[in-house]
Amino acid sequence: MIRVALIGCGVIARAEHLPAWRGCADAGLCELVGVCDAVHERALALGSEFGAPVFASVEEMLERAKPEVVDIATSVPGHHELALRAFDAGCHVLCEKPVATSLEEARAMVRAAERADRLLSICFQYRHWDESGYLRRRIAAGDLGHVHAVRTFGGAEHNFPVHRHALAHRGVISHWTIHNLDLVLWLLGNPEPLTASAFAWQRLRAWPSALGLPPGESVDEVHPHIEDFGAGMLRLEGDTVVTLEANWLQAPSPRPEGWEFLGDRGNASLSPIRVMLDREGEWVDDTPPAGSLEACDYRMDRLMTHFLAAVRDGTQAPVGPEEILRIQRAMDALYLSADLGREVSLDREGR
Repeated sequence: MIRVALIGCGVIARAEHLPAWRGCADAGLCELVGVCDAVHERALALGSEFGAPVFASVEEMLERAKPEVVDIATSVPGHHELALRAFDAGCHVLCEKPVATSLEEARAMVRAAERADRLLSICFQYRHWDESGYLRRRIAAGDLGHVHAVRTFGGAEHNFPVHRHALAHRGVISHWTIHNLDLVLWLLGNPEPLTASAFAWQRLRAWPSALGLPPGESVDEVHPHIEDFGAGMLRLEGDTVVTLEANWLQAPSPRPEGWEFLGDRGNASLSPIRVMLDREGEWVDDTPPAGSLEACDYRMDRLMTHFLAAVRDGTQAPVGPEEILRIQRAMDALYLSADLGREVSLDREGR
């Protein structure tokens, strides 16, 4: 079995990463050989809950547990250094999104993986939804014709990371929209983004009561660069435009996240799936039958299973090097546009 170790025992590790690894271990696909965290008590709690050995430091875990796969679930500023350590130890790396704080860091991680002949991938579990795979096949088959416009949105109620502000890297665009945008690019066959335009706003600073904090807690120390609302637009090669919106403090909604695809011959949506085809002037509902596809969720078990298979078989990671750099270029460009207040252009070098 493949030996797996986890760095970072915060909320996402407890809710998603460790349940997925535990499931893979129970299925005989891997062995969970260690967890560690900068806050040792947190690692002790999760190690006990999920039956994993606990180590006091990354160095100790790499040396003693000798993992083949390292899963990095820390805050973003630590991803680059931790990935390089893991590659030096001969490990494959699965990393939480965003993979890095900049394109420069992402490039360094990709190059380190190539030098070590190890896999590097990002936790983009949306690609593994039944609905995503189904729609990707329909788009590739030309059922919608040319997709000329995509709208994606997402967020949550009262979800601003107040207690993580000191370690956070930017805000909701970086931590939520990256999922939505990666899925759009993947569904469309990975076209290159050409230009980006974005707007970022921190509603919480103007209206602190929006978070509903308990008495005595304050948001006075929240960094101004951590936006809780973001909107933007990307122009893609091939005459397609993507508009996006993300909100950590959005109002309750029966559909808090979604995707809409407009094609010359039809439209489609995700979460939930719907396909409408324009056949000679009449709209026909061509949605797959209810229950034929598993509903979208945020579980990581399929992602972990795919990554383990790639490690075992020596095949490509679920998210490859070019995809890693493409999404990082797009994220950097969106934030540059928001900072400058104007549209910016991208090329393969990220300028």
